[in-house]
Amino acid sequence: MITRRDVSSITDDAEQQLLAAHELTSSDLIATGTEARVYALGSDRVLKVYADPGQLQALASIADLYEHLDRATVPFSLPEIHSIEQHGTLLAVTETRLPGTPMGKAIDLNTPAAEEIYLAALHNFGGLRLTAPLGRRMLLDPDPTTHSGENWTAFLLRLLEQKLPTVLPNLRIDVPAVDSIADRLTARFAYPYTGPEGVIHGDLYPDNILVVDGKIGAVLDFGTFTLFGDPLYDLAGACAYYRMYDDDRAAVRTRLLATASADLTPDRRADLADYLHLTALLSCDLYPEPDTHIRTTGHYQWAADVLNTPTDWTNR
Repeated sequence: MITRRDVSSITDDAEQQLLAAHELTSSDLIATGTEARVYALGSDRVLKVYADPGQLQALASIADLYEHLDRATVPFSLPEIHSIEQHGTLLAVTETRLPGTPMGKAIDLNTPAAEEIYLAALHNFGGLRLTAPLGRRMLLDPDPTTHSGENWTAFLLRLLEQKLPTVLPNLRIDVPAVDSIADRLTARFAYPYTGPEGVIHGDLYPDNILVVDGKIGAVLDFGTFTLFGDPLYDLAGACAYYRMYDDDRAAVRTRLLATASADLTPDRRADLADYLHLTALLSCDLYPEPDTHIRTTGHYQWAADVLNTPTDWTNR
């Protein structure tokens, strides 16, 4: 479970002192996320105010990643962190101001044109590489040296085996085939991965993609879910996150996956389906809600829906 103080923990006095130190006021606010408020800092930079000073090390790791991104491998802008400072109970992070508007606000996601733009962004992002290896599978791995040199599929198998005892009791109620899915994934990830590796954002969805004049301007917010391995993993998750809570989400997901996998070999389409199911298994219990059984939460129900929806798009 992810446990961090969110923006509701930012006290007015602490924030006003921080803003005054940077010659800003509340009128410079341009966005509010779950963990940070974003202020315009001139025309080319932003100041992010985080509620949780415990994120200092995580933000330093993200800044290090940004320095190692091979920006020439993608046709859009990527984030840069210029400074990280602690101000009392808050963190102030200065970043490059990226061009564009979040895709979900810039265009109607219900249109074929929006899906085409989204899939183009995913395709291009799949080419993102590092200028030098970072030596770990998970960007924010709390103990990166323990599993140094671990193969991509061995890493996934370890995550799966850690997660299954926790989630299977509930999923067996809602997903009749969950045990066979788990057995298939366990067998599949026992084989080493030998393909190309790249940066896996892990949280690619429309609001983390900025659009300028109908084209992708930037991708932002790497961090908690960022991995290094098979880029196809990102494609599976991103197709599933698009309009993920809408009533027609299964049809949308199937359509995107079918289009995205059209040029893949049968084996790679099978890999994409496996990554889709793994994403649902690993994340189904990540977002509990107060006084609510996990089975009635929105994200769990999305995950169950993913696991219950046939992957007919793999049979092309």
